[in-house]
Amino acid sequence: MALPAARGRLLLTVLAVALGASLIGVALVSDGTAATTSPGAFEAELQFLETAVMLAFAYGLLWWVGDRWWRADDRARRVLRNQRRLLEVSERLLSNMDPSGVFELIADSLKAVLSYDNLTIYRVDAAEGVLLPVLARDRFAELIVGSKFPISTGITGWVVANGTAQCVNDVLADPRAATIPGTPDDHESLIVVPLLVGGEVAGTLNVGRMGELEAHFSADEFEVARLFASQASIALRNAETLKVAAARAETDALTGLRNRGAFDERLAALMADPAGRPLVLVMLDLDGFKHFNDVNGHPAGDALLQETGRALVASVRDGDLCFRYGGDEFALLLPRTDAESARQIAERVRLAISALGSDGGRGVTASVGIGDAPRDAQTAEELVRATDAALYRAKRLGGDRVQTWRETQALTSVRRGAI
Repeated sequence: MALPAARGRLLLTVLAVALGASLIGVALVSDGTAATTSPGAFEAELQFLETAVMLAFAYGLLWWVGDRWWRADDRARRVLRNQRRLLEVSERLLSNMDPSGVFELIADSLKAVLSYDNLTIYRVDAAEGVLLPVLARDRFAELIVGSKFPISTGITGWVVANGTAQCVNDVLADPRAATIPGTPDDHESLIVVPLLVGGEVAGTLNVGRMGELEAHFSADEFEVARLFASQASIALRNAETLKVAAARAETDALTGLRNRGAFDERLAALMADPAGRPLVLVMLDLDGFKHFNDVNGHPAGDALLQETGRALVASVRDGDLCFRYGGDEFALLLPRTDAESARQIAERVRLAISALGSDGGRGVTASVGIGDAPRDAQTAEELVRATDAALYRAKRLGGDRVQTWRETQALTSVRRGAI
């Protein structure tokens, strides 16, 4: 922002008057009138000329200094406003570990100090080799957030690969640019800043403005985007920390399977979801595990439990869930599974564990129980009780077998009839 127009016009008028006066003085001296006037009058005219020149210089200097002061003051106000916004974001980061809320705050705060038409925050999934949008402020936000992009896509991919922020004021002229499928190929200026976590690029902050010359970003705006990106990096790091902590909280440290707490949570969720029915619960207990531990020692027992966990994962389908229920007990949750498929999976698990037991003469097998919702139970507690009863019936019958709740009920009915 330059010096206000009213002040500028006033100084320009004064400067013009001073210059005009100096020109009149020059004319008076040069047309020979000085020769016919008294020495005192000539000196007065000369002083008037000197004064006019000094006034012109003084007011010109005042205008220049005032304009520079006004520009510096406006820049200082912008810097202070940006710092206040950054402080708000930092306070939110300290008080709230929820990354989604912080991303929203960053988008809102940046909008107040940097005009943009679209903003997207991407997370890098190196394992899958894709860019995942975690926040989009765009008229095509729904399309963008629901998509995945190859990690090398466009200017964003270049920034991920090189770790260097880019300000591209004519995207269509940049050979690295790529248009998101389903969006128009319009003129746009784009800032892409890497989000660094532990020295690695974990995502990017993308800020865009639609248009041609009028949409170009200034160097100051580029710097503002980079400052806010540093806050987004912290939020992304918090998100990764929360993800790791959540996984650790529901993971059994020995086998790497989900633990009992995760089992209770997932069972309750699946029982409440009609789309998951029929839901089959498979519970198994290792036969002879105590004897194995007594003979071979606890380190060998731990190794056997780890092998059992791997055997379970290898025996189930995509979408099935494996848990260490406790001790040498394990559980499987099989959503949308009929009775015949459930038995096939349970038999496959039993045979896989028997194969572990036969390796080196370990002699460890598994007793397996099966329960089905809604046929055998209507609540999570009822399903666990029914499946557990089937498991212990299989164990009392000698182990190394699969038993369903319905088979257990049939056996009980036969015995009652005999009495």
